[in-house]
Amino acid sequence: MDRTYLVTGAASGIGAATARYLRERGSRVISCDLRDADVIADLTNSEGRAQLVDGVTRLSGGRIDAIVANAGGGPPETMLSLNFFGAVATLEGLRPLLETSPAPRAVVVSSIASFSQADPRILEACRGMDETAAIAAARDAIAAGKGPLDLYGSAKHALNCWCRRVAVKPQWAGAGIPLNVIAPGFIDTPAAAYILSDPERSATAGKMVPMRGAYPGRPEQMAAVLAWCVSPENSLMTGQILFVDGGAECLLRGENSW
Repeated sequence: MDRTYLVTGAASGIGAATARYLRERGSRVISCDLRDADVIADLTNSEGRAQLVDGVTRLSGGRIDAIVANAGGGPPETMLSLNFFGAVATLEGLRPLLETSPAPRAVVVSSIASFSQADPRILEACRGMDETAAIAAARDAIAAGKGPLDLYGSAKHALNCWCRRVAVKPQWAGAGIPLNVIAPGFIDTPAAAYILSDPERSATAGKMVPMRGAYPGRPEQMAAVLAWCVSPENSLMTGQILFVDGGAECLLRGENSW
């Protein structure tokens, strides 16, 4: 099937691997990133989000078949703006372009970091889609000694919640658009270099992954999972958060989540 995909954060890491994976299988990919992409857009601000929608609309002719909202990471100052508000803006802004696809799909990249202790003020602001309040709460959290990983985890936690909430709404499930979340564990990408390049941190992280050979994961492995989520074959699964982490989530939560 001839399909057109939008992949954000496509210049490196999981995004680059996913764009390559899809292209190698004959699909058209419109890439977005701060550099080396079809659409250059900064998703931390309203101007960049508008540029994304305008650019994808122009390049696609007004129709795409799937969204891979992968862009994430970044410094503490823009952590919430990119990882939550930027991802939501990507999905909501491009959703109309999915409406005429015979098999529309969307997937979001979260993280196992979403299990970290989330900041209640940040979650409340994100639920209310109040970006100003979320940024203020993030600044207060930094002042109180919280680090970038804490903010990242809160942003991804909020993103998981948003996707679960809207996936069953008329504009998504009601329109026949599966929306799911993939939460990677430790993947060998530039974003994870601060862990993988430090022997002590890397050893600690490795103990969290029970599956032999799964630490660290490779971007290409994530690409295969993401590609299936936005394929025509995924016609029933929606609103799910899939932890692709070599068993780390299972080790953390066991059977308590059931």
